[in-house]
Amino acid sequence: MATVDPDDDTIYRWVVRHYRYDSFRRERRHVVVAAFDNPDEFHADIEERAARLRAREDRGDDVDPAEYISGMMRQPGYRRLQRNAHLLKRAIEHGVALTGVEDLDLPSSVGVTRAVRRS
Repeated sequence: MATVDPDDDTIYRWVVRHYRYDSFRRERRHVVVAAFDNPDEFHADIEERAARLRAREDRGDDVDPAEYISGMMRQPGYRRLQRNAHLLKRAIEHGVALTGVEDLDLPSSVGVTRAVRRS
């Protein structure tokens, strides 16, 4: 299986995530465990990891019931779009008016409206 860098924002990549407790951050979260440039390898890896998780449960190992394996496809530019959406969100939370927000590339799930007061 040919793995790729999950942070390589120039390529299509299929990212495998394990939802588990992260002791470093002291929270449950999705931890990226692998990334592939081929969807067939991606699906095979998810099945293999899910089978290992089930085997641990069957053996009676201490497995958090909330743990699971999942994945997603990320397009080129995904990180840039997410960074821009985060920047916009933080600006709104802090009451900062961004100029040129119309030119900012945003994910399709983010919309911007501007209220203008007439004098």
